[in-house]
Amino acid sequence: MGMFTSRVTLFPWYDPRLKSRGPMANQTIPPDAEKLSVTLKQLTHLKSEVLLGAPYASRVSFGLLFRLVMTDDTVPVLRQIDALEGRRPLSTSKQPAPFKHPPLAPFWHAHYFSSRHTLRNIGERWNIARGPGNNDLSSALNGIAEQHGHDPDKWPGALAYRVFIQGMTERANANRLTGDWIIFAKDRGQNYYLDLAQHEEAEGPINSAALMQKLRASSAAEFPFLFPD
Repeated sequence: MGMFTSRVTLFPWYDPRLKSRGPMANQTIPPDAEKLSVTLKQLTHLKSEVLLGAPYASRVSFGLLFRLVMTDDTVPVLRQIDALEGRRPLSTSKQPAPFKHPPLAPFWHAHYFSSRHTLRNIGERWNIARGPGNNDLSSALNGIAEQHGHDPDKWPGALAYRVFIQGMTERANANRLTGDWIIFAKDRGQNYYLDLAQHEEAEGPINSAALMQKLRASSAAEFPFLFPD
């Protein structure tokens, strides 16, 4: 059987010199980074093991596979991919959507949510990072003051419950939970799962071009038909 040869530089986080920059950052690849070679049989077995025998394992890129090995996001990512495959109901995250502009179009992105995204969602729910004029948060604080104004000892617990517990519940019920992205492509009625990315990686033409390069590095060797240029 032929060899499937892939450079570790296809997966920047795999190089320990770059790991401190985060699991999904677009990173400059050192020219002396090591190479990794596996047979197709070994690759198939590895995918089956990491992806828990999922029937779509052959459509998950080697890059995304190693991304899952090196992060703690395997369960939420596989849960969302299962939903995209119709194996379970869609999650409470935002709905999948295509990228609108090249070079990332016509690829798609789907949000997945893990516990490390909780504070971001709390901030989004209460508009914390967007300056003054926060009517929802003001209303919540006024409600707590009206209910517990006579008992200040109850304010911290009531505030935590309203902001964190109810805030997350409201965002989940509205299918507005946000996190990071699973980037995938559609071809002949099937999805091909390419890599993970953060929102910032697609902001502006320079970042988008760098993200496209990252996707090529992690996926083009296996799925060249998705990268015709």
